Amino acid sequence: MEEKHQLKNLWKELFNDDLEYINWYFENIYCENTTRILKEDEEVLGMIFENTYDISVDKSDIMSRYLVGVGVAPHRRGEGIMQKLLLESLEDSKRRKEEFVYLTPIDNEIYKKFGFGYISSIAEYKLEFEKLKEFKKSHKIQKISKVSFSVEILDEIANFYNKITKNYFIKVGRDREVYNKIFSELFCEDGVAYISRDGSNEINGYMFVLKSEDILIKEILFENKEVLSSLFSIVYGYKNYYSKVKVICAEDSYLEDYFKSDKGVIKTIKNKIQARIISPELALMRISEKLEDDEVLKIYIYDEVIKGNEGCYQIDKNSIKKIDQKCDLEITISDLVTLIYGFRSADNAIKTGCLKINNKNINQILDKIFVKKINYFNQDF
Repeated sequence: MEEKHQLKNLWKELFNDDLEYINWYFENIYCENTTRILKEDEEVLGMIFENTYDISVDKSDIMSRYLVGVGVAPHRRGEGIMQKLLLESLEDSKRRKEEFVYLTPIDNEIYKKFGFGYISSIAEYKLEFEKLKEFKKSHKIQKISKVSFSVEILDEIANFYNKITKNYFIKVGRDREVYNKIFSELFCEDGVAYISRDGSNEINGYMFVLKSEDILIKEILFENKEVLSSLFSIVYGYKNYYSKVKVICAEDSYLEDYFKSDKGVIKTIKNKIQARIISPELALMRISEKLEDDEVLKIYIYDEVIKGNEGCYQIDKNSIKKIDQKCDLEITISDLVTLIYGFRSADNAIKTGCLKINNKNINQILDKIFVKKINYFNQDF
């Protein structure tokens, strides 16, 4: 059986996506050169798709791999197939001197043992349609469907995304090519986009909407309350056909503040993305940049997965080097990723026992370099 066809069948068996979506993925995203598989007697038993993206971290750009479709044939689970594939992937990333890779876990505990830790959350709101009755339209709204879509929108919406997300510590880079795939995925799922424009016809907000049993707003970005009100007023127009609305948005959107009353608005913050530091020296450079000239920090990193990563690293303003000395603090690679990329603060890590402090004089330094940040990942391919 053709390898690509086997991959499709295994995807269907493991993830239960619609065949239309699976075909879309393999026609638009799949690349043989970035797919890692394990075969036996010509049968595909395990797979990882390593999709590469430009990632902005603290306004610097890096290339990272998004690991998706990580799976093993059900009748061969428990034989170490996933472990073999994942270790091969991590070692390859190490050879390429990548800073980190990331994924969306089904179960975070599965990947924690491989050194992954959370770096990003997403907000999910559930509400009744009547909660949208109070919102009125004050901006022009453009509807984009599969029929009316034009590539002319791609650069414009990518520019808006970069403007509205500029203050996020980490975000996925999106250009016209990425947005072309986003729209393609949206239309594959029978979704539509609504674009809000100001008096100068500039984009000031948008939302992507899917319709099934309820209305799902799978992404919404907006400049201010009037823009959100205009977009929500469009959703309210579906009131006669649906009963509930679910909204996926950035962790710091605080949609509850835009309602007259938050009664009936259910908000959930869900951990979404786990990352794995591949090259500690590159990740620790982000600490080095925050140190003063006379400050030195010694961190012992435990890493049982990638050879050569474990050890004590001395960090100062100008250099990072491995040393054979007693360290100021000790931490696992999976906990370190949550701190360096702003998922949690030093205070939180200390409270939860993620940090072992050997030198209490470094607490002020830790409070300065490990600060809670807002990161934005809302893309599943």
